[in-house]
This record gives sequence, C-alpha cells and structure tokens, in this order.
Amino acid sequence: MSSQDLPWGARLKTPRPSATSPELTQKVISNYGNHCALCNADGATVPLEIATLRSFSEGGRLSEDNLTLLCPNCHENFDRQPREVEFIQFLAWLLRKDPRFSEELTEAKIGRDVRFRADLLATRTIDGTTEKLLIECKRSPETVGRLGDAIAQMLRYREAYGPSTLILAIPATLQSAESVQIAAAGIELWDLDYLASTFRDEILSAPVSYYKLLLQARIGRGLNKSVEQLLLEKLKAVDPGRNEWSVYQSLIGEILEHLFCPTLVKPISELSDASRANRRDFILPNYSETGFWSYLRSQYAADYIVVDAKNYTGKLNKSQVLQIANYLKTHGAGRFGMIFSRKGGDGGGCLVTLREQWAIHQKMILIFSDDDVERMLLAKSDGRTPEEVIGSQIEAFRLSL
Repeated sequence: MSSQDLPWGARLKTPRPSATSPELTQKVISNYGNHCALCNADGATVPLEIATLRSFSEGGRLSEDNLTLLCPNCHENFDRQPREVEFIQFLAWLLRKDPRFSEELTEAKIGRDVRFRADLLATRTIDGTTEKLLIECKRSPETVGRLGDAIAQMLRYREAYGPSTLILAIPATLQSAESVQIAAAGIELWDLDYLASTFRDEILSAPVSYYKLLLQARIGRGLNKSVEQLLLEKLKAVDPGRNEWSVYQSLIGEILEHLFCPTLVKPISELSDASRANRRDFILPNYSETGFWSYLRSQYAADYIVVDAKNYTGKLNKSQVLQIANYLKTHGAGRFGMIFSRKGGDGGGCLVTLREQWAIHQKMILIFSDDDVERMLLAKSDGRTPEEVIGSQIEAFRLSL
C-alpha cells in the first residue's frame, strides 16, 4: 500500500515486512484522533506518519498496540536510540514541574575525601515532611549490572552525601525478587509503573522525547495485563518435572515466537538431523540482515537458532550441554544454541563444558532460567528489546573467560 492510499494524509515511513491493511491504518489514526501522539500536531495540516513503538528488526509486530501516529519531527526524534543522560534530563524536568519537589540538581559532585557524581539531587515535601533525595538513574535493567554491586554503590553515595533517601529510577519493570532486594536495602524504586502513575500529568505535558512516548504508552495501558504478563503467569503455573515437560516445551515455543518473531522465522519443532541421532526441540531460522540477529549470524554462524527446553526440577549438567552441542555444526544449523531450563545450569561441569565448547569448538551455547525468561518478557512489555537479555548474557560469558 502506498502513502497515497492512507486516509487523512498519513503516510508509512517505517520499513516493514508486510503492508499495513487500510483497516489497521485507520484504527491507529482513530486511536490518536488524527493527531501526533507526542506534540498533538493536527493531521489535517501536517502529514502524519504511522510509526512502530518497537522496530521490526528488534522484534516488533505489525499490530495495533505496536503502532503509533507521529509527525515527521517527532518520528525522527523517537527513532533515535535514547541515552541514559536523556532519561536523567527527562526525570529532572518532571521533578521541576511537580510542586512536591524542589531544588533539583543534575550530575552533582558529592563527598569530600572521595568524590562521586550523583545523577540527581532533589528535595521532596509531602504532608509537611521534607526530605533530601539522592537519585540514581538507569536506562534499563541491563544497565544496572549486578544489583548487589549497584546497591552497595548507592549506599556509598549516601555515606558521602549525608542523610537522604536513596532512589533507583528506571523506566522499566524489574523482577519481583529484584524489587524486594532493593526495598530490603532501604532504597525506593521508581520503576515504569511508579513513574507513569506518580508523574502522570507532568508526562502528558512534557516536551517531545522518547521517554514521554514510552511512559505515555504505559499510562494508556492502564491496569490491563499485557500479553507478556499473561505468558509469564502461564510459565509460573507449569510445575517443573517429567509430568509437565510437554506443556513447558510448548510454552517455550509460544514465548519464543512472541519475543522474536517475525524478525526470526516461526519456530520449527521436533527437528532431527539426517542421522536421526540428534533432535532439538526448536529451530528458528534467522534471515535477518540488520540488527542483533544479523550480528549473531556473522559472529556465531547463527543462520538457525537451535533451542532445547528442559523442564527439570534441578539444574542442568554437562550432559545436556553436550546434547545440544552435537547438533551445532558450522555447515549445518550453525554454532549458536540456547537451552531453557527452569533453574539454569550448575556452576561445575555445566559451566566448564560451556567454556570448552566455545574455546575449542567456537560453539556459543547459552542457558536461560525462568528468571531470564521473565526478564525477556518484561523487556518486551516495557517497550524494550528482549534481545538485550541474550546480549547481556553473551557479554558476561565472554568477559568471564
């Protein structure tokens, strides 16, 4: 469908794997009242563009909940990859507009003997009670790093700054266990839901930015559960063990398709090699020419993503790694495999075998626990890319060698 076929002058600028139907296009335009979702420019006077919240190269779908309506200027701004400093500046703007906060200061140096740089300092007054806030900002869970180290660093900041309330601000959803760990350290968590509800009016009146649209979309969703939350509930309802191995395997296939397709091709299940000796649970063809999956093709010969699903009650050991390794061949499916298992792998033979397979045979095999799957689903629900969890695990594995 060409731009001329779109009603009210809207045009399709974002490349896509298939054409948007007139019905879907009109739904998106109707959802936003033929106005830019960010700056409210009127489509009657400005040629608006259908844009994706999550790009197709990063796993976004051609669906109503992944499409928005933007003017050309806002579209160009939104397509830029946001930096952490932009989140700091956006949060500082919200604080300045909220009468409960005052004395906002960004990137302030604190401490005497040892100097630190605080992302944000502010004062909060509620019901006559005033407190100083020391705010650490992170763009995504993957930029937090090891949570224990991040918490320890924030506690050092407070020791250097003096009595204050520590706040970790992140425009994302953390796992429940991570939230509990943060609360146990006496740190407030300003996550995606907190930011969207606490600063609702300020967000809606904020200037054009990536983070405005991200949080505005969260406000629009309200209390409705996302597809990712429903899948996570299904995962938690499956009992580990032999009795429900088929249920778990099927669900992992459903989750993989939701997370990574259509960038990857729909999973092929129960596929064996020619000898019939090696069978894998899923194969996802990878024909991507750009982005993360293209990088995996060039670095790890990942023309096909090989996946096993193990509904074990315990952790994986050496033998399960060798099973998938036998299927990985440079001249066949490639040298990249993923094993999904409820509790991950052990730190003994399993880890040693993973390192041997990479160091000797250049086969990159990753193991994902339920916690990792939850991180992927939360990333997609938040409008981020679930691929960042895979990339983070590759990075951690290779830098540990």
